[in-house]
Amino acid sequence: MINHNLYPRLGFDPTKFEPVIVMAHVPNALIVNPDNIKASSVPELIEYLKGNSDRTICATQGNGTTSHLTSELFQLMAKVKLRHIPYRGSAPALQGLVAGDVDVMFDNLGVSLALVQAGKLKLLAVASSDRLPALPDVPTMAETLPGFQAVAWYGIVAPPKTPKNIVDKINADVNEALRQPAVQDQLKKLSAGIFGGPVDKASAYMREEIDRWAAVIKSANIELQ
Repeated sequence: MINHNLYPRLGFDPTKFEPVIVMAHVPNALIVNPDNIKASSVPELIEYLKGNSDRTICATQGNGTTSHLTSELFQLMAKVKLRHIPYRGSAPALQGLVAGDVDVMFDNLGVSLALVQAGKLKLLAVASSDRLPALPDVPTMAETLPGFQAVAWYGIVAPPKTPKNIVDKINADVNEALRQPAVQDQLKKLSAGIFGGPVDKASAYMREEIDRWAAVIKSANIELQ
């Protein structure tokens, strides 16, 4: 959903695949090094950044990742600027954040939550549309920046022109799996919310994601080779 807008010469069109189902999603989260950034909320951080944008460093999982694009979305909507330092994945980026080499990061909540719970990082907000039942006191980004949403989601697509009856059968089987308590418990441990539903729901969601991130990529003038 992102790559065909990000890479000018991708070599194939991801939109030609047949959507089957979006299984689950995990919100990106805004986390900061509490020693470097004293802000305790998104409004406080925005206010701080307006006076310290040249000195505030944002780590990401790498160029073109959801972490990077979420930080660009934040800058566009909050009208602030961050210095971008791309790492090669979440683990080294989080290490840099914990060490204080960088100041802020948007990262997958399922990866960073353990560091927040250990007191090494501070969680300011989640980028889901609603507050998470497991973290009811943590606000959403949208409470400060209406419409802000950035989640990592996990879906299944089939090869182009896969017969509808096969797509529907896989969709039904995966939905049945998502209803199993053991599967639900495991997803909960990963801070993942179940999505599921019919093929049409997956198709509509994927189209929304294409439009959402195409606008960010264009506005931020991001292009990878």
